[in-house]
Amino acid sequence: MSVKLLFPAFIFKREFLGRDSHKDPSMHQEYFDMMRDEIDMMERTDHQGRKVSNQNGWQSNDGIESHPTFVKCIRGIKRTIRDEMMPFMGIKENCFRIDFHNSWANKNYKGSWNAPHLHNGCYYSGVLYIHGDGDEGLFRALDTDHKVVGSFPSTPRMLESWTHEPRSGVLLLFPSALMHMVEPNMTDKARYSISFNFNVELTQQGKIGDAMQNLWREDLNYPELEFEIDEKGNIIP
Repeated sequence: MSVKLLFPAFIFKREFLGRDSHKDPSMHQEYFDMMRDEIDMMERTDHQGRKVSNQNGWQSNDGIESHPTFVKCIRGIKRTIRDEMMPFMGIKENCFRIDFHNSWANKNYKGSWNAPHLHNGCYYSGVLYIHGDGDEGLFRALDTDHKVVGSFPSTPRMLESWTHEPRSGVLLLFPSALMHMVEPNMTDKARYSISFNFNVELTQQGKIGDAMQNLWREDLNYPELEFEIDEKGNIIP
C-alpha cells in the first residue's frame, strides 16, 4: 500500500550551538552571551516593553534586525533560509530575496507564557533561543486542520500538537499561519529569545521562471511525501 502526505507544515530546526555549530562558527557561545546581556540592557531601558501574545513576560518593540548587536545573528538566520530552507522548498538560487518583516526580543520569567496565535501577513516566522535550558516552557504548535471528526482519539501518526524544548542556540522556522503558543515557564529561570517574521519575494529572474513554469528545481523529488508500507503498517525503506 502507498501513503501520500497532503498539506504538511514544514518546521526547520538549526542548532547553532549543537550539531550544526560547524556550519556557522560565528554563532558561538560568547556571542549568544553577548546577545543575552544586550536583551537585559534593553529591558532596563524600556522596562514596560509591549504586550502582544506575551502574558507577564517582557517583549521589546520591533527593530532587532537593525540593532548592531543582533545584525550578525540576523545574517546567520538569513543564510540558513537562503542556503537550506528555500532549496528544500524547491526554489532555485537567485530566484528569490528574503525580506525581514519585523523582529523583536523576548524574556520569559516564571509564570510567563504566550497565548495561541498566528503571525499574519508573512510567509514564515521563527524563534532563536538565546538562552534556555529546555524546561522554561515548551514551544507548542497546534493543528487547527482537524484530521478526525469521529470519536476515535488521535493516533501517534496524527498528532493534535507538537512541542519543542527551548534550548540555547536552537533556531526554529515555521509557517506564519501555523497556530502556536508558548507554555508557562514554571522554573525560577528566565528564558531569552528573539522572534521574527519574514517574506520571500520572487526576483525578476524568478518571475520569468515562474511564468515559464520553470521555477521549481527540475531535479527535485518528494520521497518524504509519498512512500510504501508493508502489511503491518511499517514504512518500507
